[in-house]
Amino acid sequence: MQILKPHTLCLSLALLGCSFSSHAQLMFSQYIDGAANKKGLEIYNPDATAVNLADYEIQQYTNGVTSKSATFALQGNLAGKAKFILGRSELQAEIGTKVNQVAGLTFNGDDALVLLYKGTPVDRFGRIGERPASGGWGTTITSYQNSLSRIKNKNDVSSVDPNSAFDLDSEWTKWSDRNAFNTYLGADTTTPPTGNALSCSTADTPIADLQSATQNQQYIVRGVITADYRYQDGFSGFYIQTPDTKAKANLSNAIFVYIPAGSPVIGGKAGEEVILKGRLTTYQNQLQLDQLSNNIGTCNNQAANLVSATPVQLPFSNLTDATGNSPKRYQGMLVKMPQTLTVSENYDYGRYGQLSLSLGRLYIPTNLYPAKSAEAVALAKTNLLSKIILDDGYNNQNRTPWLPVNFNAANTLRTGYQLKNVEGILEYRFNAWRIQPVQNKTLPEIVKDTNSRNANVPAKDTKQVRVAAFNVLNYDNSPLIGVKPDRGANTASEFNRQHAKIVNAIKTIDADVYGLMEIANNGYGDKSAVAYLTKALGADWKYVIPPNMDKLGTDVIAVAIIYNSKRVKTVGNPVVYDDLTQKNRVTMAQSFQAVTGGKTFTVIPNHLKSKGSCPDDKASPEANQNDGQGCWNPTRVTAVQKLIQWIATNPTKAEKPHYLLVGDMNSYAKEDPILAFEKANYKVLLNDEKIGQGKFAYSYVFGVASDATGNGGAGNLDHAIADANLYPMVKRTFAWHINADEPTALDYNEEFKTEEQIASFYSTDAFRSSDHDPVVVDLDLNDSPTTGAKSSGGSTGLWSLIGLVLLTVTSVLARPKKK
Repeated sequence: MQILKPHTLCLSLALLGCSFSSHAQLMFSQYIDGAANKKGLEIYNPDATAVNLADYEIQQYTNGVTSKSATFALQGNLAGKAKFILGRSELQAEIGTKVNQVAGLTFNGDDALVLLYKGTPVDRFGRIGERPASGGWGTTITSYQNSLSRIKNKNDVSSVDPNSAFDLDSEWTKWSDRNAFNTYLGADTTTPPTGNALSCSTADTPIADLQSATQNQQYIVRGVITADYRYQDGFSGFYIQTPDTKAKANLSNAIFVYIPAGSPVIGGKAGEEVILKGRLTTYQNQLQLDQLSNNIGTCNNQAANLVSATPVQLPFSNLTDATGNSPKRYQGMLVKMPQTLTVSENYDYGRYGQLSLSLGRLYIPTNLYPAKSAEAVALAKTNLLSKIILDDGYNNQNRTPWLPVNFNAANTLRTGYQLKNVEGILEYRFNAWRIQPVQNKTLPEIVKDTNSRNANVPAKDTKQVRVAAFNVLNYDNSPLIGVKPDRGANTASEFNRQHAKIVNAIKTIDADVYGLMEIANNGYGDKSAVAYLTKALGADWKYVIPPNMDKLGTDVIAVAIIYNSKRVKTVGNPVVYDDLTQKNRVTMAQSFQAVTGGKTFTVIPNHLKSKGSCPDDKASPEANQNDGQGCWNPTRVTAVQKLIQWIATNPTKAEKPHYLLVGDMNSYAKEDPILAFEKANYKVLLNDEKIGQGKFAYSYVFGVASDATGNGGAGNLDHAIADANLYPMVKRTFAWHINADEPTALDYNEEFKTEEQIASFYSTDAFRSSDHDPVVVDLDLNDSPTTGAKSSGGSTGLWSLIGLVLLTVTSVLARPKKK
């Protein structure tokens, strides 16, 4: 569709008496793309007279199409110099009556929007027929997942042609937070008045006094700029702090000064003592000064040494009151952390540039203690007070991580690493306390030997059998066979990257049998995911096919068993169990024996219901009970109880059953489902102090930054659990830490990465092949030898024979009863 410019359209309709309104036309003033569908458009009337909005409509052109995808007719009247917000119901629920009209807007960052007056374009956002490759309009700023304010307060005819190139950067500025509705909506789009800088002799209010001052009033303050974030993708402002000699004890002596992009306010730089006047307000639960009415005056351009970094130690005494050792006492101030801190989470390091630091590694409370126990409650409280986020000083996403220098696939930053000499601005942003680095300061020192990479696993005894549990992170080969994937890799390129890492990990572990989780449930034919993976491992590798089944259950992912047929052989047929309740994935059992002989063992892979996707009914026992176990805990407990009952029937009919359950139980080591196994005399191997990695074993890291209850940290959702018969034969159990400690940026995904990052962040090695660490079990299944030693009198070894009989009787008695 070709839309004509207003003057062209009127010329072509001249014979029909076309006349274009002399009223200064409406314009888009705010582009609102908040999280969770909080979308809207603010429209500004720059004229002094009111308009009838029935003459206007907005058209949306989605994903580069040339025909309109949707039309939104406006309603009501708009007074002169006033604003009108068209928004979704989700935005209305957030800001109430500020939304003047509700509409089902569905735009994303790469859609074009046109504002029309009686069918003629008067403003536009984007360009019809074009879809920006980056996912959003703009270069230095982008409309992808951002909210924006219009810089200009009028628009000429040439800039509203929706078929011409669109220059977002020259006309729009990005909000400091896409969800800062109350800060930006209704704000004046015209240039704010500014005057000459204040005189340094002007009386000022001590910054510490602003903590209890009346908000929405103007204040004059004076202090040293300790950190200036007025750079591209920075925070659009700086921190100002009272010199040490004038600081007030036990109070914050610093505050953030917000100066939006495009503001005419000038002056001041890091290390200068300045004076300024602005409005006191709160943004994201942190005081700030904004709406500066004058330029910034410099009183001392050599003032950096007037403010020294204040030592702050973990744990905090509390997080809310400005008392004791609370971060609120130091909010906005330049601080240093004298302690050596541990990287306890790096999940968002690639996306948001943030690391969670703590005093030692943080552990999931319910990985160490039963839910609701005094110990678990106490640990959650300690965790909450013992962490802080180290941020990167930028407000955009997907930057190359800044520590270590030249971050790449071989130069990583793992959880468990330690940092020394952390220094920066202590602030509250995005619902968490964090330290923002200061430019031109010395970077923290990284200590890697506390958790360095180990590219090798412990060597396997050739006389033993090795079994491993491996969550393969939605391994789905659909992109290779022309099928749209439900999960996992989106493209053939991504899948090939994932495949190479998974195969490398499996070969390095060198197990004889693998229980796999999160493999695509697309059958067992030659084009299936399990067939593709098994083939890549070599001709000796086979996979277990459940009898008379096209696939295992109805979920898009499933469990699977693969094995090296040169080392082990199947005994009997696989047996499927699909009565674990609807939300747990179907499991199966397969018995094996080493090709050289020995005892039979049975492997059962499991993937129980996750802790998320909670029920709508908050009163349901399946809802989050705030005990650290997440949602669907009763569902997981029921699944375990049914598994135990099923195993008691000896489902594979093995002559001497020795059962090993492996997989992602979505339950930490002391949560109810795992305790149910222990109650039934099953042995949890990874946490075993003798043959496992003990109390502090882990295979997964989650929730340190995002959790506000102290229940985030390291723990093992992945388990190997043996029945009492098999337990004496377990020689070693360990998690190989190739995944949980690594930043997600190093995985196979290509989204949200530059071409350089796609190349430098990736290696075919096993590291970050998944988000869960594989769990490995070594078993000695050799038959107990009978010595047959003869006495001097030629005896055939009566006592050896008696011992063998007793061993056989004991084995029979220990066998689970059939039901």
